[in-house]
Amino acid sequence: MNKKLIAAAIAAALAVPMAAQAEVTVYGKGHVSLDSIDNGTDSSLHVQSNSSRIGVKADYDLGDGLKAITQMEFGFNISDKTAISADRNSFVGLSGGFGTVLAGRHDTPFKNVGRMADLFGDEVGDIRNIGDSSTGGGGGWDLRPNNVIAYASPTFAGSWSVLAAYVAEDGVKDTDAQSINAVGMAGPVKLGIAYEKHNLGTGLGDESGLRAAAQFSIGMVELVAGWSSYTDQGNISGRDSTVTSLGAKFKLSGNNAIKAQWASRSNDQLTDRDATIMAVGFEHKLNKKTGVYLDYAKTNNDAAATYAVDAGGHGKEVNTVAAGKDPSVVSLGMYINF
Repeated sequence: MNKKLIAAAIAAALAVPMAAQAEVTVYGKGHVSLDSIDNGTDSSLHVQSNSSRIGVKADYDLGDGLKAITQMEFGFNISDKTAISADRNSFVGLSGGFGTVLAGRHDTPFKNVGRMADLFGDEVGDIRNIGDSSTGGGGGWDLRPNNVIAYASPTFAGSWSVLAAYVAEDGVKDTDAQSINAVGMAGPVKLGIAYEKHNLGTGLGDESGLRAAAQFSIGMVELVAGWSSYTDQGNISGRDSTVTSLGAKFKLSGNNAIKAQWASRSNDQLTDRDATIMAVGFEHKLNKKTGVYLDYAKTNNDAAATYAVDAGGHGKEVNTVAAGKDPSVVSLGMYINF
C-alpha cells in the first residue's frame, strides 16, 4: 500500500511541471535569389537574401481557454556577413475566447491587407516598390513599427475578423499611429479593408491611408486586386496618392505556376512623379515548402520619379535609380520554409 501511495505521489509531482511546459515551435524561411539588375544607367549582378528569417513561438495553456503567447522572430541575411537583426514581428500576449491581445513589434493591420493583393511579395516586382513610399513626407505605409499594442478579434459573422493596433509615442510627443482592418469572405471573394493614421509630431498634423484588397480563386486560377489612397502626406494638404494593382496566377501541371502583376501610382501636387510596375514569373514547387522561380520585373518612372524594382521585401535596394530612369531585373530564386 505504501509503495502505491509513493508511486502516486511521484506521478502527481511529475505531472505538474509537464502541464506547465510551453508548446514551443521553431520556424523560419531561407530565401535567396540571383538578380541581374539594370537601373536604367548601368547593370550589375547580385546575390540577395530576401526576408530570410528564423523565429520561435511558444504558448502556455493557462486553463479556462486562456493562453499566454510569445513570438521572437529575427531577420537573417544569408547572402553576406550582416548579423541577425531583431526587426521582425516579436511580442508577448494573451489569447482566449475574447481574441488576442499582444504588445511588442508587429506588422500594422494596414500592411497586412496590402500583402493580400501582392503575388510577388519578397520577390522583384513587389508592389511596395511604388506603394510603400510616403511621397512628400511621412514614414511610409507598409510598416512594422516598434511599441505596438494590438488586438485581434475572434471570428464573427461566419468568417470576418478585426485587427486593430496602436503605436505608442515612445517619448516623442504626438508621434503615435492607429491602424485597423477587417478581413473576411463575401461569397467566393476574400476581402480586406483597412485604415491608418499617422500623427507626425507636435504642430505637424497627420496623414492617413485607406486600403482595400480582394482575392478570388476558382479552379487553378487565382485573381487579386488592390487599391490604396494616401491623404495629406507629410501633413501637406492635398498631397495625395493612389496605388492600384491587378494580378493573376495560373497553376499548371507538375507543381508549376505562372503569374503576372501590374500596379500604378499617381501622385497629386507632384509633377512627373507617377510610376507603374509590372512583373511576370514562373514557379516550380519542389515540395510543399520548397520552390524555385524565375521572375522578370520593370518599373516605368515619369521624368521626376525614382521608384525601384527590387526593393520592398526583396533583398536590399542595391541600385539608386536616377530620376526618369526605368529599372528592370531578372531574378532566379529559391526558398525553403521550415
